[in-house]
Amino acid sequence: MEFSHELKELYPDKIIEVRGNADALTVILHAEVDIEKFKDELKEKFTHLDDKQILFIKHEDRQDFEKLILD
Repeated sequence: MEFSHELKELYPDKIIEVRGNADALTVILHAEVDIEKFKDELKEKFTHLDDKQILFIKHEDRQDFEKLILD
């Protein structure tokens, strides 16, 4: 399964949209989601990926992004 679809299926209550390409993904979260806790969840769940994933995470109502690299 493609990583972007897997994220959306695992966190349907937190993620509004996942878009991007093989180089990086943008993850748009609902406004009430704590980005730091969400990043920690992702780090725990995806510790040994075959390919490095670069995520840019933001809230639906903000312009600033948090960068997260999973490998």
